[in-house]
Amino acid sequence: MSESSAQLFPVHLTPGGPKLSRALVAQIPPELRSDPDAELLLMGCRLGENLIALAEHFAGRLIGIEEDAESIFHAKMAIAERGLQDRVSAQFMAPVQTNFRPSRFQVVLLEGMFSGYPPTRVLKETLRVLGTPGWLLLSDSCWLEDDVPTYVSEVWESPDHKILTPQGLRALLEERGLEIINLENRSDVLEGFYRQFTGTVKGIAKSGFEGMKHMKGLVKHYKHEIDVYRKHGGKRYMGYMSAVTRR
Repeated sequence: MSESSAQLFPVHLTPGGPKLSRALVAQIPPELRSDPDAELLLMGCRLGENLIALAEHFAGRLIGIEEDAESIFHAKMAIAERGLQDRVSAQFMAPVQTNFRPSRFQVVLLEGMFSGYPPTRVLKETLRVLGTPGWLLLSDSCWLEDDVPTYVSEVWESPDHKILTPQGLRALLEERGLEIINLENRSDVLEGFYRQFTGTVKGIAKSGFEGMKHMKGLVKHYKHEIDVYRKHGGKRYMGYMSAVTRR
């Protein structure tokens, strides 16, 4: 018997989880969602939760990539548990350099890629593998204001990597010739996402949940970030955006 969703995915590893992923895919044309020959690429598939959830709403082939071997192993296991190997797969690959042929995908969904890699490099590779016409969807962290205090900006940024504002995201997408269908503030998903790391995830880390040993590292990583967001005024500056664009 297949494991339940709670067993396979006891926590969401992207703000908004599968609900947000489905909401973005729901905005592409219904004839594309129901086309068994269409292909969707999810950059940032983590443990495979959102990838598997999308399989119920996208009739074609789905491929998820992630640059973390443990996450890909778990995603492959979860895909097999659900019996979806015929049209869903997870591959170890960097979003800035994939081995897919040009213009292969009709839909590309980026989840947390601009905050993890240089946005211009991710977008260059995305547009290389996205067909014309094609749909680029994304969800990611953003700054809600231009002037962010250093103690907040250090949570998400490094000297060589900057987080975009909504205005900066819009400008980047439009400069690359993408038509923005919808750009939406999704910052409300952050509270629930962070809440996991002070409750559910901490318990998992202490118990040594099989296949998710890296949860201890995530708890440590998010501790300071959560304090800045919830206790030190970071919520005013730290946001989350989604975009639906067409090429």
